[in-house]
Amino acid sequence: MSFKEMIDALGKELGVKMEIADDACAVSLAAEEGDRVTILLQGQDARGTVLTCADLGEPPPEGREMLFRTLLEANDLYEGTGGATLSLDSRTGHVRIQRFDALDALVEAGVARAFIAFADTAAAWKRLISDFRGVAKDVSREDAPSALDGLLRV
Repeated sequence: MSFKEMIDALGKELGVKMEIADDACAVSLAAEEGDRVTILLQGQDARGTVLTCADLGEPPPEGREMLFRTLLEANDLYEGTGGATLSLDSRTGHVRIQRFDALDALVEAGVARAFIAFADTAAAWKRLISDFRGVAKDVSREDAPSALDGLLRV
């Protein structure tokens, strides 16, 4: 299956028309809690892979060290990221979540299910990052991992 065929099938399953431009497709979805997240899917047919990524916004100035520690801990063995990686985009200063998948494995596992799981994970992290100001002010450094533990499991 090609990237274009995968996007067509995903669009049919989600009930939306999806357009591809320059081997990429962007989809903006409302997650369960109503937060919108825009997901970019980029096909690399020559490699047989798909990059799925989302911009999660700019980290707040307060509590950055604690937030970055939380992001790094979530990346450890992909605990709390659904198999994706959280990073800081050097061009924008925004936090990103992304994952590479083999196209065949993605199709076999169920493209729509994987896409929705990624969207839910991205929305949860976007919400955590945007709300982190209050958490960073209210939680002491020693209590941070346990106080954030429930937020890491997405």
